[in-house]
Amino acid sequence: MKSHPIIETSLLLILLNGFITTPFVYSLTLFDCKIFLVNTSTKQTLSAHCQSTGEDVGKFTIAPKGSASFLSHVLVKRKTVASCSMTLGNLHGDFNVFDWDRDKGRCADNICMWQISEDGLSLLINNEQYVLQFRWP
Repeated sequence: MKSHPIIETSLLLILLNGFITTPFVYSLTLFDCKIFLVNTSTKQTLSAHCQSTGEDVGKFTIAPKGSASFLSHVLVKRKTVASCSMTLGNLHGDFNVFDWDRDKGRCADNICMWQISEDGLSLLINNEQYVLQFRWP
């Protein structure tokens, strides 16, 4: 039987289209973003329990002037959000510390650097300056 390049190409495209829309692709990581939590309080220990796109990434106990970090995987065809439930002394809140749609133009070099204090959470915008993003509820 004689081969037909157009038919072969069409079949290949059909197979690839099926592959691209399968759930497997939804779990493919495009790249990682590193999220830093820096406790700038001089007196209070920060507790944080964080998740990234539904997966538990850990519980952190951060001493005054200390820091912790975790990775958030930016996925193909899936909204990427990392959130943390935080407590600083008697202050408590739940915060989205990474949202790819929101932060892709704000976190330089795939690094989001947060300073957490009694005033709230400040994000380092494009490696230039910290800007208060969230106040404690």
